[in-house]
Amino acid sequence: MPATEEEAFQDEAIELTRELWRAYLINRSDEGDQAIARVLDIENLSVIGTGRHEFCSTAEQFFENLTNDRSEAGDVVFDILDEYYEARVIDPDVCLVFGTLWVRERPSEPKLLLVEMDTRFSILYRRVGNALKLVHLHHSTPNLDQRINEFYPKTATERANAALEYSKELERRADLDSMTSLYNRMAFERLVDERLARGASSAVFCMIDLDDFKAVNDTLGHLAGDRVIIDFADALRGAFRDDSIIGRVGGDEFAVMLCDRASASNAERLATRLIEAWAEHGSDQPIPFSCSIGMAKVGGFGDFQELYRAADEALYASKRNGKGRWSWYD
Repeated sequence: MPATEEEAFQDEAIELTRELWRAYLINRSDEGDQAIARVLDIENLSVIGTGRHEFCSTAEQFFENLTNDRSEAGDVVFDILDEYYEARVIDPDVCLVFGTLWVRERPSEPKLLLVEMDTRFSILYRRVGNALKLVHLHHSTPNLDQRINEFYPKTATERANAALEYSKELERRADLDSMTSLYNRMAFERLVDERLARGASSAVFCMIDLDDFKAVNDTLGHLAGDRVIIDFADALRGAFRDDSIIGRVGGDEFAVMLCDRASASNAERLATRLIEAWAEHGSDQPIPFSCSIGMAKVGGFGDFQELYRAADEALYASKRNGKGRWSWYD
């Protein structure tokens, strides 16, 4: 095709595209829709629009969408703020027009917000006799989450994932004691009740108290006392299995639920190990470290409060009998 004919073909296709956009967006009328219909290649038409539902593989689907669009839009019309067109001749009878279209709603009365679309399009025309027929239209809007020079919207996805992780972390932190990172009283109680609801008749519930902690504070100071609390939390983690629920339920008061298949002999072994390890930890301190433990078998108790009272009674039996030891609830 000679250059002059190719340029004329391109100009004709671009001008027709301008007319179609104006008939669709600005001069909305039955005459405009009829003008659009006359340009369409009815037998071969396919249209992809900006909406998820706007995927038309037949002219019948396109006209149904156009009717619904007109009905929904009512008297809304748009102004074209900016437009760009480029054409490529594919062969002597086929031309591709592509470009950008930036439109904004023209309100009939003042509004705070206006519909605005910055879109991309490509249209394929085929010459039939002396007329150009629209064979395919693809009209799309850029992904607002996709930044310039990104091949996919990874930044938005990464930020969303980070926000979800942060939300999960906040939820997790809400369950933890701020000093020790053990479960706080509220979370510990909830988790124990949940475990009881699932059935944990063979579990063992322990109440643990640091002996003479006031003397530790008075002798070593409150900052050192805080360090002792933190160290004891670490000792608890080291003494009990990962499936145990460990919480700080008071200032120097802790609780542990040894979960399923926790035999009495195993609970006694773990309690002894904790008492001995804690005494060893304080062996170089000016005041001895010790802890007392009260234990109750979960079977027969219905909720946290009942278990707490039973294990607490056993704890005070340990205190009365000399501290630094464990006792069972009878």
